[in-house]
Amino acid sequence: MALGGVGMKGVGMKEKLPKFDCYIDESDPDIVVLRRQDGSFAAAFSARGATMEGTVEAAKEDYGRLIEAYADSLDLREEDDRQRSA
Repeated sequence: MALGGVGMKGVGMKEKLPKFDCYIDESDPDIVVLRRQDGSFAAAFSARGATMEGTVEAAKEDYGRLIEAYADSLDLREEDDRQRSA
């Protein structure tokens, strides 16, 4: 099951936000793992209690953390750029 494109949409922001696709790893019969497009771990659920709503919520939370980290790195680069141009 793919959950591609889960995230926030903003006018004019789409091209500035990092791409975020994720998928469900059901290779373990007891655990459902939400993985990012690069295969890294995002969240885990009991296979018996996993719901689509819970999985989507976890994907949104993970995307929010990704955006925060991305924004922080952009702020650092912008600060570096300002210092270089001064």
